[in-house]
Amino acid sequence: DCVRNRIFTATTLGNASTLNSSYGAVEVLVSAVFTWAMFAGLDITLKEEAASRSESDVTQADHTLLVSGLPPAATSSAELGRWFADFGPVSHSVVALANRELLLRMPARQALLQSLHDAQAAYFLARTAPHPSGWRLPLLAGFGHLRRGLGLGETPPPPPSAASAPSSTRSAPGEPGGNPYMPGASVAAAATAREQRLLLLRQAVQQASAALADHDRESLSMVKRRHVGTGLAFVSFSSPEEATHARTALSSPSYTRAYCGRRLAARRAPEPSDVKWENLEVTRRERWRRQLASTGVMLVVASFGTAIISVVCYIQGKNVLNSLTLGDGMRGTILSLLVNLSVMLPVILGNVMLFVSVPLLAEKLERHTTFTGKELAVMLKLVFFQVYNSVFASLAFLFDPSIDLFARPWYTTGGALIANILFGDAIFIQVVLDWVRVGGLFSRLCLAPRAKTQLQMDRLYVDDADIYLAFRVQLAGKFIILALMFGTAIPLLYLLAAFYFWLAGWIDRYNLLRRLSPPPRTDAALTRALCLVVFPLGMALHALMACLFFSSLPAEDAAEANAAAAA
Repeated sequence: DCVRNRIFTATTLGNASTLNSSYGAVEVLVSAVFTWAMFAGLDITLKEEAASRSESDVTQADHTLLVSGLPPAATSSAELGRWFADFGPVSHSVVALANRELLLRMPARQALLQSLHDAQAAYFLARTAPHPSGWRLPLLAGFGHLRRGLGLGETPPPPPSAASAPSSTRSAPGEPGGNPYMPGASVAAAATAREQRLLLLRQAVQQASAALADHDRESLSMVKRRHVGTGLAFVSFSSPEEATHARTALSSPSYTRAYCGRRLAARRAPEPSDVKWENLEVTRRERWRRQLASTGVMLVVASFGTAIISVVCYIQGKNVLNSLTLGDGMRGTILSLLVNLSVMLPVILGNVMLFVSVPLLAEKLERHTTFTGKELAVMLKLVFFQVYNSVFASLAFLFDPSIDLFARPWYTTGGALIANILFGDAIFIQVVLDWVRVGGLFSRLCLAPRAKTQLQMDRLYVDDADIYLAFRVQLAGKFIILALMFGTAIPLLYLLAAFYFWLAGWIDRYNLLRRLSPPPRTDAALTRALCLVVFPLGMALHALMACLFFSSLPAEDAAEANAAAAA
């Protein structure tokens, strides 16, 4: 740590004795390059998005419109299709109904079906298992004698006498039904245990089948209920040109044709895999209310995590731990290691709270109508709160009266902290968490081979992408903002960011092409947000912080000169 901190701080602005015009010239050049890169990235994103909608890559979403503005009572898909037929042949139309409760039952049914498959597989494997024979007989007999000798098994019943047993049921020693202390008795006991196990497994199959039937019966009763509309509908045309024509006409102010007394609006529909059907009935006002509530909760959680990180980093920066008397020798080494680990645990906890809370709130509290919207919300919140954590933790050292605003002592504390954070993200989070993916490896190598059905094995073997892109983009956004924000003072951050993006390209290619299941097809909302929100914000912070960094050092030198003159 000490060596790495010296490497980071040796190249900082705080290591310069005086500032001259060359620093300003370099800053102007760097700002010009980043400004060009921002607009070039936006241009590339827009061109790639337009190319993805070319004639050679037309999808069902290009044929379809997402229509809004329908009254709740308008639930006839056929009538809506006839209304849109004036714009061109309609291949399919459907009104989205408010059946969130029914849709949320589908994962529960999938779990019940998986339980039934597991029970059936266990019963089939037990029923087709071979009976003990050949060399297994003496082994089973010896094992039975050992259990009885140790008092681990039940005392066998006395063998029936030859006189009392019917001649048709008499068995010779070594056969089932003979002397229980002979191998045949062990086989008979094993057969009895096998029948009992088969009976229990049959009952488990019957119970799982009954639970699935009850679930389907209740779902069917819900289907028969009358559902109101959500105000949304999907209308598919025979060609993308007809869909574009209908969308253009509906957006024109001169178009006055109404449907059920209401003016309709339409836009290009999202991809089918991108739609979160259970949330279509949630109104826009309700979604905004939930979004604000989720953001408020995350602000409290992030502030708590930031306070933990700031206190720990301040303690480490002030070398408070070094003043503790831990003893010498092996005991002192072990105690020092435990103290350092105990200090790092709150830091890890503060970061883990963000990674767990944001996706959980996005899934449970917020009501996104598309997977793209969920990804975008998760990405922007993680970028904001991670930058919030890092910046405030680095500024915690300014509470020390001996450290002025971005004076030279800050570079060895707060500046080194920023460099350490990006270094740890580039190595630990990117390599260990995003590339190695310990959870996916454990599921693939340990759980999948023990699955009882092929379907269960396939699901355990596949590492679901889910919001992988959102996590990767948020980490890139964090590097963009922090590197631009503090790059003027710590130029080495530019190299760290370049190393991160170079390595990120290889890791993403490997994960998306070899390990992860394909994520839902979404639009370019994440890259647009990087180009239109994150990068411009980073550039604005870069300009602001450059002024602060360049003004702080002369002010510190002037204060020292005045203090020396006064002395």
